[in-house]
Amino acid sequence: MKALDKAKKKAKITVKVGGKKEQPEDSVKVHDWKAAEETAAVQEDSAKEEESFEWVLPELDADQIEEFRPIHYTPAPKKKSIFPKKTAANRAAPAILFSVVSAVVFGALLGFVVLKFIAYGDHQTKLPNQQAEGAATGAATGAAQQEARLPALSIGIIQAGVFSTEGAASKVSRELASKKVPSMQLSMDGQRYIFAGVADSPGTAKKMESAWKDKGVELYAKEISFSSKKVQTTTKDEQIFARETVPLFQKLAKETAAAVQNGEVSPDGMKTVGTAAGNVKKLAKVRQETLGRLKKYETAAYESLAAYQKSGNRQDLTDAEQNLLDYVKVYSGH
Repeated sequence: MKALDKAKKKAKITVKVGGKKEQPEDSVKVHDWKAAEETAAVQEDSAKEEESFEWVLPELDADQIEEFRPIHYTPAPKKKSIFPKKTAANRAAPAILFSVVSAVVFGALLGFVVLKFIAYGDHQTKLPNQQAEGAATGAATGAAQQEARLPALSIGIIQAGVFSTEGAASKVSRELASKKVPSMQLSMDGQRYIFAGVADSPGTAKKMESAWKDKGVELYAKEISFSSKKVQTTTKDEQIFARETVPLFQKLAKETAAAVQNGEVSPDGMKTVGTAAGNVKKLAKVRQETLGRLKKYETAAYESLAAYQKSGNRQDLTDAEQNLLDYVKVYSGH
């Protein structure tokens, strides 16, 4: 047991240098042989790596070694990739689209402005000639183009029937013509109206109903009104006629209705009508279509009434009423 205990004790190595035993402080003590072997192996591997690495140092002349200077380092900007990431492309798509649309809109607006300038230049070039032509036309016709207004018209009228179809209305019109009764069709509110006489008021129209009873025609007196309307005039005569036509029509309607009732024409009434009709007849430059047709029927109504005054022929009186009915149709615009 004692020998085993002595073996377990750590061994001590004494190193002699030159045959002399060194002092205890110079002796080397190895406590763990296994750890010493691992340490030696690591040191040997490190030595081998250092021996195998080739150190290449630049050969510099003494003159090439510059004096030590501080260097201010600025990081170089990162280079952008020519192939952007997908997410960046998706983000850039709306901006690209907006730029394209903006360019198209701007180009269109620029083109429009250029065209306007060109048109304006042409207009400025043509304007003096147009003004000269307009002045010449105005001088020739007596007045420049102006807007006139026909006054509202309210009259008494005799109705002969209301129909839903044009065929039925035309059939009744032919029957009235065969009985020497004037008639006129007027389309209003989706219905076809037939009128057989005109008067200056609903009361006068009511008295006219009995005048056609001997012909076997059933009639109804009523009032009809038309609002004022605008017309374009190009002559001074047209402007005058637009003011004078309705007053003349009312005078004619009054005298014609009285003749239908009484069989006679009032001399005083015809004198007043004759003066107004003469003034209208002198207006030779009434070229506007609507005004021209109104003048035509108005003048014809006066001439028929004047013929009846002289001859007493009933057909002349019927013709006077027919012309007044045609005037109403033109005035209504239907």
